[in-house]
Amino acid sequence: MALPHALAAKLGKPIRLLASNSQGEAFAALCAIARLLESHGHSFHTLADHVENANGGSLSETDKQKISAAIENARAIGYAEGVAAAEAKQHGTGAFRNTDGAPEWTEVALYCQRQKHRLPDKHHEFIDDMASRTAFGREPTPRQHQYLHSLFYKLGGKIT
Repeated sequence: MALPHALAAKLGKPIRLLASNSQGEAFAALCAIARLLESHGHSFHTLADHVENANGGSLSETDKQKISAAIENARAIGYAEGVAAAEAKQHGTGAFRNTDGAPEWTEVALYCQRQKHRLPDKHHEFIDDMASRTAFGREPTPRQHQYLHSLFYKLGGKIT
């Protein structure tokens, strides 16, 4: 039978005191070990068995299989979360993407509107107009697309 972890942790200090140069201190440590073991329903035989089987002998095969399965499950979950994080980083978190993976113009317009304070005032009206178009789904002209994307790039936006 293995010792509970809480008891094993309490036994560490008195066991170390057995090596004391003082005979009285070593004997007191021995008595303390006996009291600790007895108060938890164990004996020196249990302590000896615990020491002899310290290299994992206290785990049953079933426990080892459960631990192995839990580790494998955690690894699979971690891998799935890593893949999801990499995809989100590569493609962004927007729900709507173009077929090439670039963000929709609506996302670009809203990004520019959130960051317009970093641009000169002469661009603010255009950016607000583009952002208002997102509410109605009105597509910008090709020249407006170019201008909007140029501002997007100036603000540090990236299309991957």
